[in-house]
Amino acid sequence: MKKKVLFISEYLNPPYDEGIKKTVYNLFLDLDKNYDLKVICRHGFQKKNIHIVQTNALYYSKEVKLLIKDFNPDSIIYLPFQSSTFASYLRLKLFSISAKKTKIALVALQPKPLKVWQKFIVKFIKPKMAFTPSPALHEYWNSIKIQNQLIPLLTDLSIFKPLKNKKDKQELRKKYDLPLDTYIISHMGHLNEGRNLKSLIPLQKEGNQVVVVSSSSTPIDALGKHSLKDDLLKAGILILDRYIEHIEEIYQLSDLYIFPVVKKNSSIGMPLSVLEARACETTVLTTNYGSLSQFLGTDNGGIKYSNPEDFLENVSEIKNNLNPTCGLSKVSELNNAFYNIIHNQINL
Repeated sequence: MKKKVLFISEYLNPPYDEGIKKTVYNLFLDLDKNYDLKVICRHGFQKKNIHIVQTNALYYSKEVKLLIKDFNPDSIIYLPFQSSTFASYLRLKLFSISAKKTKIALVALQPKPLKVWQKFIVKFIKPKMAFTPSPALHEYWNSIKIQNQLIPLLTDLSIFKPLKNKKDKQELRKKYDLPLDTYIISHMGHLNEGRNLKSLIPLQKEGNQVVVVSSSSTPIDALGKHSLKDDLLKAGILILDRYIEHIEEIYQLSDLYIFPVVKKNSSIGMPLSVLEARACETTVLTTNYGSLSQFLGTDNGGIKYSNPEDFLENVSEIKNNLNPTCGLSKVSELNNAFYNIIHNQINL
């Protein structure tokens, strides 16, 4: 008999165009395949085992309590969209009260700042087990003696894969009305100041074509005149600010994928876009962000780490083929590691 697993998160609805949404959806697919699964969320799609609830900010309601009690799960996995906020710890504690004999685990993708009094309370309501791809959050949990484990994240290898024919790269560029013979450097993610996107302007000025694909959750203050978007467009950077159904094609048509983020909490602890680019066998230039180097290293020569001020030099080196030829990616190994860690939590 399959173990009963209750998966709780805020959003399980498309579009799946940014890291947290993708992680929630990929985890849902795996749990739905391997366990007797029930989902509680605020926003989702129609499926028999998905319960969309209207409740207060702490998920404290009669409906949620009854769902937990009636299902009587063996395990609860909670992945909050706001990550490791004080409210997330409170919600997890309320879930544990409704399921006293159930194994409960928190999956948080990045650290969040807590006030001194909140840190004090968290020590008393801390989860029994927690998982994160963020080294900073991992270290914090260790400091307050929360049992936890550093984990990689999932990549859908049925979608993100290399092109079979190199000629298809030109066809994809035609499809998206991008230059056929220019060196294309792409970036995916939120269009906000915290992602250090202005560091891409010098790359554009050097004759490359930088393409930024922004997510559906781009903040309003990044738009309009005298905004980040306006600055990037004036520099000649192309911005695709619409939902792209086959986002893998942007990685596949690119010569290089770049991840310029430096500021803490401006991305999840293991940027999925880097994993997706490598799954497509696209070379990556990235800052040493989160747990990328711990899990992937140089990924058989396919990843180069750099400070933003050295991007120009490193792009030139990559273009001149001075870096090692990259081989197959280790991304599939990370998938297996993620499955093993989460399944062990549920099955043991």
